[in-house]
Amino acid sequence: MFPLRVLPWTHTATTRLQPQPGWAKLPGITLDRAVGVALDSRGRLYVAHRGERPLLRLRPDGTLDAEIGAEHHQKKMAYDLRGPVPIPIAERIWLHGLHVDPWDNIWITDVSRHLVMKFSPEGSLLLTLGLDGVSGCDDRHFFQPTHVCVMPGGEFFVTDGYGNSRIAKFSADGRFLFDWGRRGTADGEFHTPHAITAGPDGLLYMTDRENDRIQVFRTDGSHVATWPDLHSVDGLCAAPDGFIYGSGGIDNSVIRFDRTGRTLDVWTLPGAPHYPHGIAVGRDGSIYIAETGDNWIVSGRLPAERQMVPRDGPEGSALSKFEVVGRP
Repeated sequence: MFPLRVLPWTHTATTRLQPQPGWAKLPGITLDRAVGVALDSRGRLYVAHRGERPLLRLRPDGTLDAEIGAEHHQKKMAYDLRGPVPIPIAERIWLHGLHVDPWDNIWITDVSRHLVMKFSPEGSLLLTLGLDGVSGCDDRHFFQPTHVCVMPGGEFFVTDGYGNSRIAKFSADGRFLFDWGRRGTADGEFHTPHAITAGPDGLLYMTDRENDRIQVFRTDGSHVATWPDLHSVDGLCAAPDGFIYGSGGIDNSVIRFDRTGRTLDVWTLPGAPHYPHGIAVGRDGSIYIAETGDNWIVSGRLPAERQMVPRDGPEGSALSKFEVVGRP
């Protein structure tokens, strides 16, 4: 169904991201496959990773403030579901999508346990959706859900994302309302709906990652637009400056879009490629990246020609802060 992938766009990149080395100060904590990053209303930053102490809150100066939900995270096997046959990956903590809502509650998806969890700012577990370890595609089950987006009115959306190809909408109190999408390449169809964010226009922007595009929807599920030819966008966030920012893991890049889908900037991250998986943008314009450390070799356009360099430990995983320099 998906024989071709679009080519990387990093040949258009400009170098205007300046790293802030040593910003994250986490003595005694080793980040292993950092996957998610988000900011709350007080400028505190959250990071999700797959090692010990997997969900953390940092103060604006980068020092550790709190650990969130330690007793609720568990190790379990996850599977690569992008191909026709599930492939076991590893048994570890498998947090994935991280979101902070307008009331500073913390939302996380766990792809190995097929769960969505909501924590209070104090770290109490407020809501769990899905059945632990049981996959499905209905009002009570997910199949490796990838991300959450909460709207100002409290209703929220889940990209159910690896095993299924749908977006599910829930009421503010967690009642399932409806869903849409199936596996395919047409508008409103998905292959790995990976991250979702709400723009200031009230529209939903979603990375349809394996289809190399972003799709835009109204909150009733109706399709608004498709932004094509975007090579493997992993992370997505609607920033305070009104633009949409994405992170391209395979291409080690950050992309800035306007809300019509026009690509304004492509920036490659300095240094070795470490797969920027999650992205957040502060009110001061700082860009925060969750890097999994997964390095890829891309030798052609076919998915079979894309190979990840294997590794055993946490090397390359990081939470990084960048400043944009020379912006006109």
